[in-house]
Amino acid sequence: MLPGVLSADLNFASGVLLVEYDPEHDPRDAVIRAVERSGHGIADKGPGCGVAAQAPSTPRSWARTHRSAVAVVGSGTLSVLGWALSVAPGGEWLATASAVAYLLAVVAGAWLLLPRAISSARARSVDMNVLMVVAVVGAVAIGAYSEAAAVVFLFTLGGWLESRALSKTRGSIRALMDLTPPVARVVRPEGVVEIALAEAQVGDIVHVRPGERIALDGTVVGGVSAVDEAAITGEPLPVTKRLEDLVYAGSLNLGGHLEIRATALAEDSTIARIVYLVEEAQAAKAPVQQTVDRFSRVYTPVVVGLAAAVALVPPLVVLAFGAESVPFSGSWSEWLYRSLVVLVTACPCALVISTPVTLVSAISRAARDGVLVKGGAYLELGARVRAIAFDKTGTLTAGRPALRRIHAEPGVDSDEVLRLAASLEQLSVHPLALAVLAAFDLTAFTLSAVSDFSELPGRGLSGTIDGRRLEIVSPSFAEEIAHISPALAAATEESEHAGMTVLVLVDEGVAVGFLGVADTARPEAHDTVVALRASGIEHLVMLTGDNERTAVAVAEKLGLSGHMARLLPRDKVDAVQRLKDRWGTVAMVGDGVNDAPALAAADLGIAMGAVGSDTALETADVALMADDLSALPRFFALSRRTLAIIRQNIVFSVGVKVVVLVAAVFGYANMWVAVFADTGVALLVILNGMRLLAGSSTAQQTAAPSTQTGEGT
Repeated sequence: MLPGVLSADLNFASGVLLVEYDPEHDPRDAVIRAVERSGHGIADKGPGCGVAAQAPSTPRSWARTHRSAVAVVGSGTLSVLGWALSVAPGGEWLATASAVAYLLAVVAGAWLLLPRAISSARARSVDMNVLMVVAVVGAVAIGAYSEAAAVVFLFTLGGWLESRALSKTRGSIRALMDLTPPVARVVRPEGVVEIALAEAQVGDIVHVRPGERIALDGTVVGGVSAVDEAAITGEPLPVTKRLEDLVYAGSLNLGGHLEIRATALAEDSTIARIVYLVEEAQAAKAPVQQTVDRFSRVYTPVVVGLAAAVALVPPLVVLAFGAESVPFSGSWSEWLYRSLVVLVTACPCALVISTPVTLVSAISRAARDGVLVKGGAYLELGARVRAIAFDKTGTLTAGRPALRRIHAEPGVDSDEVLRLAASLEQLSVHPLALAVLAAFDLTAFTLSAVSDFSELPGRGLSGTIDGRRLEIVSPSFAEEIAHISPALAAATEESEHAGMTVLVLVDEGVAVGFLGVADTARPEAHDTVVALRASGIEHLVMLTGDNERTAVAVAEKLGLSGHMARLLPRDKVDAVQRLKDRWGTVAMVGDGVNDAPALAAADLGIAMGAVGSDTALETADVALMADDLSALPRFFALSRRTLAIIRQNIVFSVGVKVVVLVAAVFGYANMWVAVFADTGVALLVILNGMRLLAGSSTAQQTAAPSTQTGEGT
């Protein structure tokens, strides 16, 4: 460990090195030099993104910057020259020149390969670089110069192609950051001036012209315009923004002039948090990837032992018993060559890389489409889900209920029922409270002050108004705490049967009236349920704190398998547990805040409308950035496709290696075939995994292309 470094974590698939260090002994320059000495490239990732945030203190030469390309071109050119000299008619000197060209080709490739092998050896790790160096040295030792040159050239070429392919995957999310403009036009005492984005502060008024991208998260304080938020939410249609509406950095202002009050710094914007969380998710290993890693740790030493046995056992047996007494023969050099082929074939590169590249591609694709997946484990879980529990309000319904009925007991004014209920609800942000307040805004009355306010989770609200203790609660709870007249009970039952959510107003222990509020199902909810059922998810159930009749009406309209009504938050947790006991893997879809206990209890917690919500972004396993249920079938389809591609890659990688290993032991495979079994197969599984990035995507079409490229894997 370098002085000053407390910990280091390399996520190979996303190409990010995170270093925790002592600020008093800043080791970032030393870390960069150590990475470069190992033969790998390192690029500036920007502030807060690991050691690469600080550029090397000394300029790098052109050759060092393009180390991989130089090694590939040099090794390839010299290998071709060696082959041309070997087949050209001439004397002994041409054969010697050919051997020299092959050796120079080995040296050219070793410039890239050897530092990595030395670094691995120092770390006591037998990786593909070490195995390749051993194979090349062995080939040179037995005079197989052309084979040694071919191994070096094909290995460096494959590595370079892999790095190019991986850089596309790694840059697919970071490209979103390019959507944010480098400057913002803000209001200052001297007028509207352009400043660097890093200099902008919370509270600044930012001016955005038509056709420009929004620089910072904020709220609209002036102007009206259509804004394209596809890069963040995945939604293809522009959204009209008016006063007090939220806007997000990276969104494209399509129409009028907007004035925005910044609510977050550039590094804390929604798009920056998405990028950070996706890169963090890419570093998290799914169970299938952990299994592959464990297998590789056993597989590599076993095959190295097999190679040693191939080199030593057959010739020793021949030496001990005589060539006539055994069914095989061959010189020491022949069996050594076969063992070198086994070594090259044994490299677990394709097997190890097959899973992370596929997971990174899937996570990147989901994020581009407005679905934030917090790790590969959740993609794997998504492929196994057999039952989904939905919250009702704000998830299956639009979450914008409206007041439909006011009932007042004899001697009580209906306007007074609305005023008292609205006075209590003014302290709540629940959708039902907003519906009551919206109706009250149409009256000429004023709200009363509330003291001793308290919220009763899943039941309602209580508080003191003008010295009277008032509650606005569910009918079931009202029955426990208040006297309810038969007429009010009958009216309550009638409203619930009509699909309304009823809020009973209790004044000093007596129910004096109720409000009937109705929500509407999301337009895409029914089609989403149909698509999920068609995809093989067997049970779709609604969990709600609402009354039984309203729950029945919504569940039947949407075609759900069932429903559970009048549930408190703890009851939803119990309901999720019962679903898990019966169906196995269960997902819960909710708003990410009110349904947090149930989301945590489910195997897979999915938050709706997470854009702009810190809580949802941080706590959910999967977050739908826009309020769009139709993203759910796409997520589960992506999960199943991801797991299928991982299985394809593993079977293909292991199958090819087994075939070539057997062929190598019996002398039917040479170095060329062995290199294909390693580097060629690795490249094929990378490309197979990257198929998940293909296809049209609104966010993809909006995102600017990334200019960052890795200089080696």
